[in-house]
Amino acid sequence: MSSKQIRKVAAHEVLVKGRVLRQAIVELIGGRVVDCYPFSEEQPMTEWLGGTIEIRGDKAYWNEQRLQ
Repeated sequence: MSSKQIRKVAAHEVLVKGRVLRQAIVELIGGRVVDCYPFSEEQPMTEWLGGTIEIRGDKAYWNEQRLQ
């Protein structure tokens, strides 16, 4: 995967800046978070991870593993 490609991952919950987003998508470019937002219907080209994604700074973690 090129570092310029957007990777979209989704989870039941995304923890970001003390808030919990339910049913949310995190967009990554080169392993850095560029956006996150809740969704209400299936989004194309999105990888469903389930569980919880935690955003720390500009990095995202799922099951304590950094997402790239």
